[in-house]
Amino acid sequence: MDIFDSAVRTKGDLAGVFEYEEIDGAKNATAYFYLHRVDGETTGSVLGAIPVRSGQWAITEADVAVRWDSNEQRVGLFVFGTLVAAFDATTGVEYGGRYGKDFNAEIPWS
Repeated sequence: MDIFDSAVRTKGDLAGVFEYEEIDGAKNATAYFYLHRVDGETTGSVLGAIPVRSGQWAITEADVAVRWDSNEQRVGLFVFGTLVAAFDATTGVEYGGRYGKDFNAEIPWS
């Protein structure tokens, strides 16, 4: 099973994108959170990538949400309702990732 979720900033210039892909079965799955530049109707270049998890993972699309914070400076990945990774669109700083290892990373959010 593959899972995909995204959120585009109101300006329409950037998007946070989560992708979980099973390659040749669940044991070879990978999950990444990306910051993409948006060019019109299509997704442009990748500005950043945070590895979230490798291997089998018992999640569904309902367990994942990508959201921008209130001032649209940071875009975050929420898994099971918890913020696990984020990009600061202004500074380019990446937070979190590596679910299960540093799952409780301090990630600024407003």
